Amino acid sequence: MERPAKVSFDFIELTPTDKGVFGDNVIAEMTDHSGVFVTPDISIATLTTLNDDLKLKTQQALSGDSEKILERDAAEVVWETNFRKEAQYVQRIASGDKLIIAQSGYHSTQTEVHPADKPGQADLSAWGNKVKGSIHAEIKAMDKIRGIVFLATTQPINNTNLSIKNNQLKMAGNNTVEMEAILGTKRKVDFQGLVSGTTYYIAAIAFNAAGPGDISNVIDVIAP
Repeated sequence: MERPAKVSFDFIELTPTDKGVFGDNVIAEMTDHSGVFVTPDISIATLTTLNDDLKLKTQQALSGDSEKILERDAAEVVWETNFRKEAQYVQRIASGDKLIIAQSGYHSTQTEVHPADKPGQADLSAWGNKVKGSIHAEIKAMDKIRGIVFLATTQPINNTNLSIKNNQLKMAGNNTVEMEAILGTKRKVDFQGLVSGTTYYIAAIAFNAAGPGDISNVIDVIAP
């Protein structure tokens, strides 16, 4: 049994640095799903300006200069006000739908009477970038997730050589197998520094507090 989902306002508790990362994700997701979020209360252009300003002032405040710290704090207050308003807009549009909340880049609150189920299987896309040795990977928006592990390996991935047990990811293979992993909250990543001309097998696994979901579809991509 579930109650209607609501947008979580826990992003307010993030550090200024993490707020900038969170803001980047919200901006990217709402842009990708502009057909869902047609008339946001705060325009994406405004959110982008405020987010970039906070990231800049956060970086400048690292010098320890008291004036720069005050400027960062002031930028953070403006950031919080506007991202709160946008969260309220998302909540109206979502009307209790967790997937729509996920498509906004915001998180949903814990809405289940029982502990959350593990995520389902991620729907993955991947392709080579124009940059040498770079592969782009992304999954479609999902609800019930808190993070994603993206994998790129030179060995084909299947149910026999890649396993998850007790939240530990294991891959059977020989010592010549190369594996790269990116862990984060964004559903789009770019692998960099891969060996040009080499075939990489790309997969993704979403997870939440209940554990990891199933391994996504696997896509083989030749690094440019």
